[in-house]
Amino acid sequence: MKQKAGSSVTVKDIAREADVSVGTVSRVFNNHSNVTDEIRERVLRAAARLGYTRAVSQRGAGRGDSSALKEIGFLYCSYLDTNAATNNPFWSHILDGVENTARQLNMKVTYRAIGELTSDPDALLETISKMKLGGILLVGPAEPETVQQIQRLNIPLVLVDNHVTGISVDSVLCDNFEGARAAVEYLIEEGHKEIAFIGGPVLPGPRPRNRIYTLERRAAGYRAALLDAGIPVDYALFEESELHPDSAYAACKRLLERGVHFTALFGANDNVAIGAMKALREAGLRVPEDVSLIGFDDIDMVEHLTPALTTVHIDKEAMGNVAVRRLQDRSMEPNMTAITCIVAVKLVKRDSVRSCKQ
Repeated sequence: MKQKAGSSVTVKDIAREADVSVGTVSRVFNNHSNVTDEIRERVLRAAARLGYTRAVSQRGAGRGDSSALKEIGFLYCSYLDTNAATNNPFWSHILDGVENTARQLNMKVTYRAIGELTSDPDALLETISKMKLGGILLVGPAEPETVQQIQRLNIPLVLVDNHVTGISVDSVLCDNFEGARAAVEYLIEEGHKEIAFIGGPVLPGPRPRNRIYTLERRAAGYRAALLDAGIPVDYALFEESELHPDSAYAACKRLLERGVHFTALFGANDNVAIGAMKALREAGLRVPEDVSLIGFDDIDMVEHLTPALTTVHIDKEAMGNVAVRRLQDRSMEPNMTAITCIVAVKLVKRDSVRSCKQ
């Protein structure tokens, strides 16, 4: 079903497109916890296909000075590097999108890393209050408790690259699940069946602290592609890693030391793939002749690697754009239903995957 230009998409339209009930669509949009991840993904993709997300996220375009927001905060929830949003090419491109859109709407953007404050709620709230912000973009893997603490300030809030089940809050994400599934499906199409995964969390079970939602969805996409192809999920091929090359290098070495056989490896992001590539080379394994390799994010440097890395491209500036416009909408209509905006991704095929079809 394709929605006609200019027509109004209803909850019934989305329910019909996703083959679920109207009540299920409502529960997804209100972030109820009693909805499976598979159903949530189906509803959000149906809404995106019908233009629902675009219609909501783009309201207010062209308002210029009429925006209720004059200053917004780009609050990055980093636990490792307080300058991560400006040093890391993934976050810096999102910040570029935020700043470009804010400039069009005559908003000022204030940047602040808040990871070190999340263990002290009073200090966190005092710091944000002193910033005198009209709206907040909370960027990165913030814990549910942190989200709830910031909501106490009654400042319009949008999560960027994060989603918290059970809390009514807007969020902007790329399609992590579909991107990972597409990457692994491509490997399977090229004849690979033993496909390793680096970058946790990957194991099912109770949600541990600091579990990152986006990586959880990428791991789920990896598993779904295997199961759809009739390939059992082999947890011996999983290795947990932080999202930087040194940690991924160590994780790949552990994988190799265990002696498990794999012909391909999917890294949860490009930095993971870069670290894995180094470990593979040190072990005398060539990419892609011996092991095919795929990353996720499409950061600037990976097309210049040897071999150039196959990866999942995210329009990071679009994520920043959508987040600012959603924050503007939230400031002008505080009581509207919270939604999750999904930005599409695409697989970029370069030189790091080899066919091993018999």
